[in-house]
Amino acid sequence: MLNSIRETRAVKDGLHNIILEIPEKVYRTFYETLSEENAYDILKQYLNYHQDDAVPSDVKIQHNRNAHTVNIYANLHYLGNEKTRPKYYADDAMGEQ
Repeated sequence: MLNSIRETRAVKDGLHNIILEIPEKVYRTFYETLSEENAYDILKQYLNYHQDDAVPSDVKIQHNRNAHTVNIYANLHYLGNEKTRPKYYADDAMGEQ
């Protein structure tokens, strides 16, 4: 799943934003419902997979039926964070789809 995510980032007034775009079929393989809890879980796994030390906040999820995607929106905070230990994955943390 993590390898099928498209990422977009931006910085505005020092605040980092991220959008993760996941194909609807891939999302539904792992989760039945859309929830901010699921979105946070995916985002944390994605950041860990890429060894990104950001702390996410304001996590939102949206289903784009026209594009057949599930989008996760969040702010990322880097200042004042503690360095996390890298996590290594054999391949894709959530399996290949």
